[in-house]
Amino acid sequence: MPPEAISAQSLGDEHASDRWHRCHAWLCSIGVACVAVVLAMLGPSARAADPANRFNLEPPRAAAEPVLPAAPPAPEPLPPPANARPQSAFTADMEPPPVVGIQAVPGAVIDERPEPLTLAEVLQSVLAHYPLLQAIERERGVAAGRFTSALGAFDTNVAMSGNALAPGTYENYRSDLGLTQQFMFGGISAFGGYRTGFGDFPTYNLAQKTADVGEFRGGLTMPLARNRDIDRARATHAQAQLDIRLAEPVIERSRLDYMRAAARAYWNWLGAGERFGASERVLQLAIDRDEQLELKVNAGAVANIERVDNQQNIAQRNGFLVQADRGIQQSTIDLSLYHRDASGRPLLARRSRTRPLPKPVQPTMAIYEQSLARAFAARPEFRRLGLQKEKLIVERRLAANQTLPGIDGQIVGNQDGGYGKSPFSGPEGLDRQVLQAALVFQMPAQRRDARGKLQTLDAQLMQLDRQLTFANDQVRAEVQDAYSMLERAYEFHRQVFKRLELARLVADAEREQLRLGRSDVLRVTLREQTKFEADVAEISARQEFWRAESDLRAADTSLGPESPGLVGDALGLQRIP
Repeated sequence: MPPEAISAQSLGDEHASDRWHRCHAWLCSIGVACVAVVLAMLGPSARAADPANRFNLEPPRAAAEPVLPAAPPAPEPLPPPANARPQSAFTADMEPPPVVGIQAVPGAVIDERPEPLTLAEVLQSVLAHYPLLQAIERERGVAAGRFTSALGAFDTNVAMSGNALAPGTYENYRSDLGLTQQFMFGGISAFGGYRTGFGDFPTYNLAQKTADVGEFRGGLTMPLARNRDIDRARATHAQAQLDIRLAEPVIERSRLDYMRAAARAYWNWLGAGERFGASERVLQLAIDRDEQLELKVNAGAVANIERVDNQQNIAQRNGFLVQADRGIQQSTIDLSLYHRDASGRPLLARRSRTRPLPKPVQPTMAIYEQSLARAFAARPEFRRLGLQKEKLIVERRLAANQTLPGIDGQIVGNQDGGYGKSPFSGPEGLDRQVLQAALVFQMPAQRRDARGKLQTLDAQLMQLDRQLTFANDQVRAEVQDAYSMLERAYEFHRQVFKRLELARLVADAEREQLRLGRSDVLRVTLREQTKFEADVAEISARQEFWRAESDLRAADTSLGPESPGLVGDALGLQRIP
């Protein structure tokens, strides 16, 4: 047979074999389709008899499966491990995954009180128990200690000595007691003393000998130029007094910062609580819908895939709930740094102590003007810089004093007393009465040290003037920025609230369409997700508004437990100006 005929015959045989395989596959497909139709007709009764398998899309095991001739036998499934848990799909009629409660935090001190936690309560806790504020308040003690140290220059100094020379050629006994006192007025210093000298003295030390009662002495030193109006001791004393006053604006600045941080933590905590509630609501919608879908699937009104789609939404929203629970736990832990019990321990507030965020109140220009005026009058930065300038002025006065010549007048007198007086004068006489006056002059020729200090202090005073100018501008900018943030947050909430209302309307309408059979789970899920996002955005907008309100009150120094601010307007409380 020629090669061409052999090739044609082989090709024909291959075509015939291919046609036979295609016919066989087509017949098998028809058989599988018939079995699927029968199973679909028997589906409701089979699902009622086997509820554990009601979400399984595969046919029940009781139905006969078609045997395909060309298919190899299926391998035997491996037996499950002895400790394996039974596998089951999460359904709406099962309990949702447990959400970790805040009481599970180790070492927690729980706030069990039932009433809602207020911002005033948190701020009062900051003032009473916040450790960092208590630490900065110790600046008062530091300043008081410096002031006490500065007073040490005006302490009364006592000096005593005694000397005995025996045995020897000249046996004598000497003692001396001296007192010195520096006064704050005029730079005057005084001294006084008493000494005794008994026994034999060589002729060159006869001045050490006294009468029977001893010798009394005293004197004054009075500066006439340098150190008359101010000296180092009085300058240190004046600066220490200013340090006591300087501690207050430093403490006030820290107090405002800590209360501002506490207020932001409080609003974050309330917002986290509301976001948790929103997550619970959107989850409950899917759970309720699953019950309705179960009835419809059992009645054959909708396909089972609709319920499966809804169940994956339940699982997803349970994940959202877990994330929201983590958010409220984190915010509760953050808040506990400021919310403390009577012993100062951090308190973890129960979720039941949360309350809805107040509705924003429209800010007005009167609020801005009042805040700006209050900030200029009460901000601690101005007092701090003003007191620092006073300290530099004291230091400059001292530097100017050092440029003056040192001219000191001295008056010294002494008197022997007691028996053994002698009418003779000279070193042999014991009836000595001495009154001495002196004038001492001293001054560096160039005075470069004092002039250099003056130049330095003048430059530092100019620096403080510029800092005061900038502080004025900075306070104005902070109040402007805080008010701008407050006003824009109010307007943003208005727009977000409109979006929420529209999203709620659309979601309700879509659920009604699903009830009437004109929609499906996918569309309802999208509408509910949009409404959930709008709900979260509205909560965040309210939270941002009240954070901005707290920032504005911190900027104008009115933030505190005794002043409710705009919260009082929102809740109907009386405002304290």
